[in-house]
Amino acid sequence: MLTIETAHLDHQSFLVQDLEIEAKTLSDLLGLSFNVWTITPEICMVNEKIQPYAFKVAIAPIGTSSIELISPLRGNSILQQDLKIKGVGYHHSGITFNDHRSFANAKIDLIAKGYKPVQYGKTKGAFEFGYFRLPTAGITIELLYIDTMPQPDAIISKIIQ
Repeated sequence: MLTIETAHLDHQSFLVQDLEIEAKTLSDLLGLSFNVWTITPEICMVNEKIQPYAFKVAIAPIGTSSIELISPLRGNSILQQDLKIKGVGYHHSGITFNDHRSFANAKIDLIAKGYKPVQYGKTKGAFEFGYFRLPTAGITIELLYIDTMPQPDAIISKIIQ
């Protein structure tokens, strides 16, 4: 079950075609600095079927939250499907958990209520996440637990002249 003590609204995620161009544009417009990672989970599932995928993510902190840009790289992920059907724009709200037990309990709770993760990924010792589509206003939430965050592949920042 989700509780305020164990989770927080971490990010708002936007699906984009070209992550680097969008991150650069937002950096220039808003003065944000994005850390960029390529994510290739060891365990990948899409609609409860094993389906390898990879994606890029760029995260820019804003206060106690962040903006996330996300773009599919390989595989038939939910990101690839959503880009084709819905196009670019708001994708999901990310809820991060302070400990793995709270993450697992929230995931189990949603599954018990009939909500299956439309996409799931896990890399042992690093992270575990699941995207769940909720019936309220077409909202997709990401439940996320991060054990260790690797160094970013790149940083995109505003060029100061």
